[in-house]
Amino acid sequence: MSAESATTATHTPAGPAVQVVHVGQEPPEAWAAAVYLCGPTPTDPAEPSWRPDAVAALSTAWSGAGRLVVFLPEPVRGGSYPAYADQIAWEEEAMRRSDVILFWIPREMSRLPGLVSNIKWGAWCDSGRTVLGAPPKAERMEYLLHFADVLGVPVERTVPGAADAALRAIGQGSARSAGERSVPLTVWRTEAFRSWYADRREAGDRLLDARVEWYAPATGPDGAPAWLLTVTIAPGDGSAPAFRRLLSAQGQGMLM
Repeated sequence: MSAESATTATHTPAGPAVQVVHVGQEPPEAWAAAVYLCGPTPTDPAEPSWRPDAVAALSTAWSGAGRLVVFLPEPVRGGSYPAYADQIAWEEEAMRRSDVILFWIPREMSRLPGLVSNIKWGAWCDSGRTVLGAPPKAERMEYLLHFADVLGVPVERTVPGAADAALRAIGQGSARSAGERSVPLTVWRTEAFRSWYADRREAGDRLLDARVEWYAPATGPDGAPAWLLTVTIAPGDGSAPAFRRLLSAQGQGMLM
């Protein structure tokens, strides 16, 4: 089996073209791409959330061949938030599985300070899969915008613009299911990962989970991103799951 066929052999997701997954809900078993909507949520019930506009923009513009999942850290209409620790755990897991984390921070210090969003931006700004959105009048954004510029993160000034930037990064997406959903497109598309995964599939192994521990974007026109991935594999011989670390540097992958 070739490296390319190994990473495209998963089935095309069935179901709606865009599926919203609210906080506390389980994501679908397969998708072509996933976006997490990160940013402050109004605490005043009379103040509308920005996220429905983002979902609408993504739904209108998505043209990929499979399902786009949109992780929404808000409950369904009329629902309630889970316990605080459960909310945080759900958010962290959803961000880990997302191909793009779309930040929209309409900061107004008097009513929508978005302080938690600063922490999340700091955790993900150098992941290679963020978009930073903020209206021109958003307050105290200089530090965030500085590092967006340094790291080459797309910056947009409207919610539809941020949604478009997220979809440009995703392109057509790529069908992934089960443990493959934990490998973001930034890693999934690299030759180093495709080659390694083709060998594992040929051996009958299954990918149970993956976590990106480190990522560095490509440098130069012919460069490849570098990354460190911790993976959990179910060996084809039926033995116990195995944990491995896979390092890609200069386009080459090796186990550690």
